[in-house]
Amino acid sequence: MIDQATHKAGVLIEALPFLKRFHNQVVVVKLGGEPIENPEILDSLLTDLVFLEQVRVRPVLVHGGGKSISRAMEQAGLTPVFHQGRRVTDAPAMAIVTREVERLNAHIVDRIFALGGAAIGMCPPRHRIVDGEIMDPALGLVGNPTRVDRERLTRYLSRGLIPVVPPLSVDVEGRAMNTNADDIALAVATALSAEKLMFCSNVPGVMTDPKDRSTLMSSLTVSQVRDLIARKVIQGGMIPKVESCISALEHGVRKIHIVDASASHALLLEIFTAEGIGTELKLDPPPTNGQA
Repeated sequence: MIDQATHKAGVLIEALPFLKRFHNQVVVVKLGGEPIENPEILDSLLTDLVFLEQVRVRPVLVHGGGKSISRAMEQAGLTPVFHQGRRVTDAPAMAIVTREVERLNAHIVDRIFALGGAAIGMCPPRHRIVDGEIMDPALGLVGNPTRVDRERLTRYLSRGLIPVVPPLSVDVEGRAMNTNADDIALAVATALSAEKLMFCSNVPGVMTDPKDRSTLMSSLTVSQVRDLIARKVIQGGMIPKVESCISALEHGVRKIHIVDASASHALLLEIFTAEGIGTELKLDPPPTNGQA
């Protein structure tokens, strides 16, 4: 019994430098993919968010909702159509997107309260957090984020609330638009000058062999990422994700993490341990004297 207590004390002491470093810092977490559909994984991640807020880290959660939207469209007799990886969204599809996103947003907020935290859903029109513009007329009501209400988000964070931001933006006419959750997370993290942006899905990180988790790369600089793209180690859908990450790093986000949400307490392990469990992306160090 004493050994167990001593071990717990050791874990807390190990976390102390990280607790001090991230005190009052903003951490943006994007959750999507299969983990958002799994109650156990979702509750584990939300418990981590509640813990972060209690130790005075300032978490913001951005969520997706793709699979539930596709199911709802199929149930309504609509066929999901994708163009260059994005959902074509006409008015009937947008009505389903809005309904499903609001349902999921409310569920996440309810779970945070059930787990002992406090949260606020950021669904428009009541909460207009992300402004946007039509990305491509061929896609319909699909938005590209243009502005984030930094002041409102900061105000909620200062009150001990976890903002839960949906994959929606609003145009100048007040119309809600279906907006990629990765794009929303990047815009929010950049606007808040976040200490960390964490992508949590079923992707464990950047691996030299996508089929072998032992090839996971724990830390990469921008130049290393570009080299991996050039050598085709990073391929397919991972390329636009890491390119967006590079843009966020260059616009003030300190570090970006790609984490497997199915790992128990993935957020805490990535933030409060030296080893972490995913891939950390960061800017290259400045050149030393005498180097270009």
